[in-house]
Amino acid sequence: MNKKKVFLPVLLLAIGIGGFLALKATRSKPPTAPPKEPVWRVETVPVALQKASPILVLNGRVESPDQTKAAAPGVGRVLTVKVREGQRVAPGQVLLELDPRDFDPKVDQARGEALELDAAIKSEALRHKADLDQLEHEKRLLAAADADVKRFEQLRKENFYSQSAVEQSRSNLARQNISLRARELAIADHQARLLQLQARLLKAQANLDQARLAAARARVTAPFAGLVAKVEVAVGDQVNTGQSLISLYPVAGLEVRAKLPATQQDEFLAALARGGQAQASARVGGETLAFRLVRTAGAADARGLDAFFALASPAGAPRVGELVTLEVARAPVEGVVALPYTALYNGRQVYRIEDGRLKALDVEVLGEAGGRVGDQAARLLVKSPALKNGDLLMVTHLPNAVNGLKVEAVGGEGEGGREKGEG
Repeated sequence: MNKKKVFLPVLLLAIGIGGFLALKATRSKPPTAPPKEPVWRVETVPVALQKASPILVLNGRVESPDQTKAAAPGVGRVLTVKVREGQRVAPGQVLLELDPRDFDPKVDQARGEALELDAAIKSEALRHKADLDQLEHEKRLLAAADADVKRFEQLRKENFYSQSAVEQSRSNLARQNISLRARELAIADHQARLLQLQARLLKAQANLDQARLAAARARVTAPFAGLVAKVEVAVGDQVNTGQSLISLYPVAGLEVRAKLPATQQDEFLAALARGGQAQASARVGGETLAFRLVRTAGAADARGLDAFFALASPAGAPRVGELVTLEVARAPVEGVVALPYTALYNGRQVYRIEDGRLKALDVEVLGEAGGRVGDQAARLLVKSPALKNGDLLMVTHLPNAVNGLKVEAVGGEGEGGREKGEG
């Protein structure tokens, strides 16, 4: 009785498990979907070959070849400062003054030395004239003394005069001879003394001119219309000779120094040699300013060659030291394509869509395209012999772009891409 009660549940459990296994083994399998290749939807632009001038973008700094600095002409004290940095000044306008009491005494001293030497030259002329007049008298006195000696010697032989009288006459002759020689030496040395005095007078006059010039430069005036770049002293400052006081530059004639890339400098040098001047523009203070290439530096380095772009008009001129971005128009090139930056890969490749797949093409990047309007994105000009009118180029920048990637062109220009999910 007990065995039947135990066996029946076990039998039912075994039948249930067997039925479950039988159902699982005989169930129908769902159909397996074949895997599909992902398709990336991308935006494209058609190729339109054109003739255009590439724009070379250069960063430069504003300079002035005529910027000038006023230095102290001597040791002195600043009396007045009449301008401030950034102030516009007119030609001849007084900018700064040093105390004239530091310079006027030097002018008077130099003038006194010059007057003294001028008087010495006049005195030398009078002395020379007197020496010439006395020379004949000295010669006559010498002849008379010589005659006296001869006469006294003759009389001494005849015992009319003593020997002491003869010796006295001989002494008079010797003294007269010395006097004549001194007079002749003074006359002969006149030209040398005169040249010495004249040389000293020239030095004194030069010192006087320098003292006058220093006194005049103690009053600093603007040599041209321009802007004050820097004021380096204040009222009451003690300054030394050559110390910088103030600097300014003219508004006209400003230039921008920018570095031409080494790969493109030959193009600009050749244009300058032919007499051409590359045109450039820059946005400064909300205004577009025009520039032109006027010259290049005499030495280059590994990065390129410094070029100087002159501002065409002083209106709205930038300030010296300001950084500006120049857009330089290069010579027009045939067969170029304007593309957004997103179309360029690795700095030298674009992708053409062929039969729904990507194909990489090497291109030459010539520069930016000009003629941007409003908020239009910057565009690059590229060139390749493989590009033809009507080719579709991908402008969506895909991080995983490779040759053969399957894509679907949706037209237009844009950023990014998304996978199309299917089945």
